[in-house]
Amino acid sequence: MPGLTGHLCRSAALVVALLLFVCPLQAQEEDLLAGGEWQSEQVAEGIVLRTAAFEGSLFGANQYLCVLEVAPGLRFDIVPAEDRTLETTTALAAKAGAVAAVNGSFFNMRAPYGSVNYLRVDGAEQSPNAYDAYENRRRGRSTRQTGAVATFQGGLYVLKSDSLQAWERGIEAEDVVTTGPLLLIGGEPEPVVKDRFNTNRHPRTAVGRRADGTVLLLVADGRNKQAAGLSMLELLQVMEALGCVDAINLDGGGSTTMVVRGQVVNHPSDNNQFDAAGERPVANAIVITLPRGR
Repeated sequence: MPGLTGHLCRSAALVVALLLFVCPLQAQEEDLLAGGEWQSEQVAEGIVLRTAAFEGSLFGANQYLCVLEVAPGLRFDIVPAEDRTLETTTALAAKAGAVAAVNGSFFNMRAPYGSVNYLRVDGAEQSPNAYDAYENRRRGRSTRQTGAVATFQGGLYVLKSDSLQAWERGIEAEDVVTTGPLLLIGGEPEPVVKDRFNTNRHPRTAVGRRADGTVLLLVADGRNKQAAGLSMLELLQVMEALGCVDAINLDGGGSTTMVVRGQVVNHPSDNNQFDAAGERPVANAIVITLPRGR
């Protein structure tokens, strides 16, 4: 897979040092995201949590966003639930000793539990290359598999699929999970398919990278009067406004969860309440771990 390998190696070259501070709102955010009541918290050296409530000012609706900005040099991993089980993002973060985490990619909510997308952890395939039947019940790749999140030497990268049926297996990385739709690649927006999954508003989870190597993990709450949720095009616009050049959608809906230092910081929707108690068990999570002593 020379194309994907080259993409990963070029991206890896951007990681040259650990940034001590994370940039504040960038210029392109001022119009779209400035209407929120933003609060910032330094989670650890190189990690900032930013949250914002929007009262009718983001896409004409109430919204609630949580954004983790992670400087280059910190470690990402994909952590799976135990075989044939589901675990909460909080439990997966605790198992990994992680400082923060978001839910990962799509999975079976009924037995047999597990990822419905390709999953590799520590170089070992956990879930085979499988087509998601959500859109393509006969054959073909779902838009929920148009890209991948991969970790290489601790760095996190967003990759675009190619024409090969089993392209995921050629990615040179320790951890890989396919997901989608892909939102941005190389600074260019990807087309958004017009179907209910994309055009309806839902809670969303996404991951992106800025050109300087900063990784952004985002959750947008939804299904509540305080937070309408985002369509896929709206999610793309938010990730672009946050300065991402690469970005991809993860599993959303009731799975959407962000955990920081063992606490859920958003409002998962599975209990139909705007609180932190509605967390759903999932098949895998993307976690951030700190070097010892930090």
